[in-house]
Amino acid sequence: MMFNQNLKQFTFSTLLLKQIFIAIGLSFAIALPLVAVPGYFVLKHNISSDIASIEDLSYQSVNEHLGTGWQPYNVDKVYQTLREKMPNAAFFLQKSPQFLGPEDDVIDPSTPTTATFKSLVQIVESTERRVVNTNVLSGTISAGLPIIFKNQCLVCHAQQVQSGEVYTGALAGTLVLQVPMSIEHISSTSILVFFFMFLVLFIIVATVITNKLVNQNLLHPLADLNKRVKRLKLSSHEQHIDWQRTPQTMLEIDQIDESISDHIQTIQSIYDKLDTLTVTEHDSGLFHNERYHEVINYELFRSRRYHHPFSLILVKLVKVKVLNATAKNIDKEDSDSKYMVFGQILHNDSRETDLAFRLEEKIFSIIAPVTDEEGAITLKNDLYERLSHSALPAGISISTALPEYQFTIQIGSATFSEENNSAQVLMRMAVKDMQESEMQTGTYPPKKTL
Repeated sequence: MMFNQNLKQFTFSTLLLKQIFIAIGLSFAIALPLVAVPGYFVLKHNISSDIASIEDLSYQSVNEHLGTGWQPYNVDKVYQTLREKMPNAAFFLQKSPQFLGPEDDVIDPSTPTTATFKSLVQIVESTERRVVNTNVLSGTISAGLPIIFKNQCLVCHAQQVQSGEVYTGALAGTLVLQVPMSIEHISSTSILVFFFMFLVLFIIVATVITNKLVNQNLLHPLADLNKRVKRLKLSSHEQHIDWQRTPQTMLEIDQIDESISDHIQTIQSIYDKLDTLTVTEHDSGLFHNERYHEVINYELFRSRRYHHPFSLILVKLVKVKVLNATAKNIDKEDSDSKYMVFGQILHNDSRETDLAFRLEEKIFSIIAPVTDEEGAITLKNDLYERLSHSALPAGISISTALPEYQFTIQIGSATFSEENNSAQVLMRMAVKDMQESEMQTGTYPPKKTL
C-alpha cells in the first residue's frame, strides 16, 4: 500500500484553530487601516483645533490681566482665568531674561513637566516664536507662547523705549502650559468603530475560510469516501473489490479510510480462502461462474488431445412468472429465489456427466463432455422436456404448499470443431444459436397426482 510521506496531516481541531487565527489576522489587517487612516486625519484636525483654542484662551487671559503691568497680582489673575477655562492644565508665566529681577519667579526643572517648560521657554526666547509639542501616547499638548509688547504697553516703559529695549513686538515673557488633549471621545469612538469593523470582518472572513476548510477537508473527502464505499462489490458471486487507499489531509478522515482499507484487506483474504474451498452454489448446487473457465479450458484440452467432441449449451431464463401466494411471499423476501429454483431444476435434471454453471443472473450453461453436434441438438430438445416434467425433490409431501412458477426459456448450443476451437468462439456461436431459438414455456412444479 503506497502512502505519500510528504503529505502533512492535521486534526480537524488544529485546522479549525489555524483558520481562526488566520481570520483574526486578516480581519485585524483590514480593519486597522480602515479605522486608522480616517482616525489619523480626525486626530490631526482635533489637535489643531485644541492648539488654536489653547492659544486663543491663553492670549485672551494675558491681554485681559497683564495690560496694566507684569505685577504678581496680575499674574495670579492670569493663572486663575486659565484654570477656570482649562481646569486640567499646568501653567507657568516667566518674564523675558532682560526683564527678570531677583524677586521674579523662574522655572525650577525638578519635575518632568517643569523640565519640559524650561525647554520650551528657552526655545521661545531664542526664536521668539510659538512652540507646540504634542504627545499622542500621553494625550497632552505642551506649548510655549511668546508674550510681546503692544502699542499700549509702550507708555509704561518710556525709558526702555528710549533705550531701545522695548518696542512693539519685543518679547516680554513666555507663557508655557501643558494641556490634556480633548481626544478621549475620539479614542473611545475609534475603538468602538474598530472593534465593530473587526467583528464584522472576522465573521465574514471566518465564514469564508472555514466554509472552504469544511468543504475541502471534510465534506468533499467524506463525499468521495461515500462514493468509493458505494462502488464496493462484496457479493459472494462477484468478489472484485474496487478500493484504493487514499491518504487524507484531515487525520480523522484518513483514519476512516485506513480502517476501511484494513477491513477490505481482511474481507479480501477471507474471500480468497473461501474461493479455494467453494466450488458450487449452496442454494442451487450449480458450479460457480469462476469454475466455468477452468472446466471449459480443460474440456478444450481434452478434445484437442484425445479428439473427443464436447458441446456447450446455453440456457437463457427469459421470463419468470410467480403463480401462487407462496411464490409471491418468497419473492418479496428474496427476489433472487426464483433463479435459484430454476438453477436447482437444471442441476437435478442434468445428466450426471454434464456440468451446469450459473454465468449470470438469468444465463446458465451446461458443458456436455463427449457430446457431438447431433447429441447437443438432442440434449437441447430433451432439456425442455426434463425442465417441464422435473420431479419433485425427495421428501416433499404432496400436501405441502410449494411455490409455483412459470419459466420461459431460450436454449442454444455450440459443438467443438476445428472452426469452433476456443472458448470465445464456442460462447459466441452458442449465444447466436440461443438468440435464434424459439421461446418455450413450462411450469414448475409438475401437477401432483393423488
